[in-house]
Amino acid sequence: MTLELLVFFSLALGATTLAALIPRTFAARFWIALPLQLAALALAAWLSVVVLGDTGAAMILGAVAVAATALVRLLEPRWSWPAAQLFAMVVLASLAYLVYAALQTYAADLGAGATLASTLLLLLEIAALALSVSYTFEIVDVLGRRSEPHRAPPADAELPWVALQVPTYNEPVELVRRTLEALARVDYPRLLVQVVDNNTRDEALWRPIEELCAQLGSRFTFLHLEPWPGFKAGALNEATRRLPSHIEILGIVDADYHVAPGFLRATAGHFADPRVAFVQSSQHYRDWEDSPYLRGLFYSFRYFFDVTMPARAHRNAIIFCGTMGLIRRSALEEVGGWSETCITEDAEASLRMLGRGYTGVYDPAAYGAGMMPLDFDGLKKQRFRWALGGIQILRMHGRELLPFARHRLRLSAAQRTHYLLGALQWFGDVLTACFTLLLIATAVATALHHQLPLRRLTAAVLAIPLAFAATGLTRALWAMRATTGCTVGDALRALRVWFALSWVVTLACLRGLVSSRAEFLRTPKRRDEGTLRRALRASRLETAVAVTAVLGAVAMVVRSPGLATVLLGILLVFEAAVYSSALWASVAAEGITLTPERLVFRQSSQNTGERPAWRAVAAGGAATALLAAAVAGAVALVIGSPPGSAPFSGGGRGNLPPLGRLAPQLPGIPGSGATPSPTPTPTETPGASPPPSGAPSPSGSVTGTPTPSPTRSTPATPSVSATPPPAASSASPTP
Repeated sequence: MTLELLVFFSLALGATTLAALIPRTFAARFWIALPLQLAALALAAWLSVVVLGDTGAAMILGAVAVAATALVRLLEPRWSWPAAQLFAMVVLASLAYLVYAALQTYAADLGAGATLASTLLLLLEIAALALSVSYTFEIVDVLGRRSEPHRAPPADAELPWVALQVPTYNEPVELVRRTLEALARVDYPRLLVQVVDNNTRDEALWRPIEELCAQLGSRFTFLHLEPWPGFKAGALNEATRRLPSHIEILGIVDADYHVAPGFLRATAGHFADPRVAFVQSSQHYRDWEDSPYLRGLFYSFRYFFDVTMPARAHRNAIIFCGTMGLIRRSALEEVGGWSETCITEDAEASLRMLGRGYTGVYDPAAYGAGMMPLDFDGLKKQRFRWALGGIQILRMHGRELLPFARHRLRLSAAQRTHYLLGALQWFGDVLTACFTLLLIATAVATALHHQLPLRRLTAAVLAIPLAFAATGLTRALWAMRATTGCTVGDALRALRVWFALSWVVTLACLRGLVSSRAEFLRTPKRRDEGTLRRALRASRLETAVAVTAVLGAVAMVVRSPGLATVLLGILLVFEAAVYSSALWASVAAEGITLTPERLVFRQSSQNTGERPAWRAVAAGGAATALLAAAVAGAVALVIGSPPGSAPFSGGGRGNLPPLGRLAPQLPGIPGSGATPSPTPTPTETPGASPPPSGAPSPSGSVTGTPTPSPTRSTPATPSVSATPPPAASSASPTP
């Protein structure tokens, strides 16, 4: 029955995903959407009968699918029926796959070594599918939810005193000038603008900004701190201590942002409610429409603010993203100010404030626009910082986020879940790296006519992970297009941006696991060299992984041709596409036309990713050691694998049903009707199942991961393991 479960719910997931793509149906009323959704399940039942020939099982499983959809609809009454069915099918297909994989691992006599290796693979698959479910939840919660009116501030609310803080570090004066001139036009009577220069050592950079503040009038003050510990958080804590006592609300504006005149009048009124601790508006960007690369980058960032943040806002679980956000001064002081040990101090502070019972408000409108990194190196350092901060939050507050631990923070179960998943989604890119390494080891072993000691599946079942990957990527692209209105081309470019950041997010996650110190990637100095050479240097590691993956896939298929090796080769080529996106992104970034504004921004630390730090490392010795250990383990697995003609040895048969019974319904598949045995025969096609895919991000993994994430992914980015930004990703990436 496990095979029937796997086939039916995989087909149901695919059919339901396709049905969701039909315009204006996903959030439709029950009586409009029901026939379409039942038709999707009927199609899945018919196809499963064609494949397996079991009509009774198809009817029973169809009834289970309807019941599961009704249960989800009962638990989430604001969701539409299509939204409930899509989420239910993702969960059921994931569970069916894991049950099937677990039986292949433990119900057969694999031997101690193969059982241990297969258990590790199963754990990776559980993690990947859990992230896939979390990404799907965000998507259906936003696209399939009955619309809710935006929470506008009271019209008659008294306007509080606000200080907008502009942190700077090694910023070109022309960049900051335009930001401050925009702030001078803000229509708000009770406003102070405080420019906080953090550790800029070159007096020629910060003196002109100090003079500019004096010219702009009494609204503007300037503070230069050098030397000063605690990164940006330490500088902002000191700057806040020096503000007048009547300042009630603090706002953060990055040095490259142009703020709209109506920003504060539209948002400050929310603080009339004493429970509101912070208000976060949507972050936006400018000067990107003319570049295909920047358009992809823009929409990869938008995923976090158009999908992840609205989903979190439904449960009072948003994060404070820093720029274009307001925060109640007393609430911040109540939790001890900005953390000077966390590199994403804004997101970490919002968790502590929510834990005190406060509320966060998300305003999806954009009241300003900044610039996106023009250099791929700068983008990688930005995403490294976001991902590292997400892992730091997990290390600092992991106990608070677990469901059954003793808690000091008064977080709801939904808040804990969102923050926990937001941190864990960054690991989607780590899973991608693990699966890529496993696939490369498989390719090498198969090319040498060896078998890895892992569980064995028929070649037909190997198509399931490809189907999971396809539906996961489809959901990510669909959500991006539905929320941002972007073209298919721009959505695909956003996906490639998530992929391009997968490796650097992996490094950040490993760095965060082995050390709690906030350390940064080095900012490489620009060299006088050709565009292609610069691009190759910025993506050399990712390019090397991609080339290795392609060569491994070709060698595997040429040396051991068969359906199993072809399917594994396709998965490996997909992983190569993930990492080769870094080369595409670095080349595309080099081709950006440098307008006058971009020429100024190119020198900004917002573009280069440079930050004041006591130590700067490439990835950290311990993180490098972890990567080396993983590679060494893969090499040992290949060297220790026994001879054989199939990718995986798998051991004995045990009490499992015949795996070959799927094959007779699929012409051309070797091994039709064969029964597996401890030693592969010409009539059976063994293989192993790589991981299913999640939605983005975040890169991360979609992530992203935007990433922003998405990203965090992130937005963790959409890939074979789990995706978007972040974003992501958030994880959900933290902007």
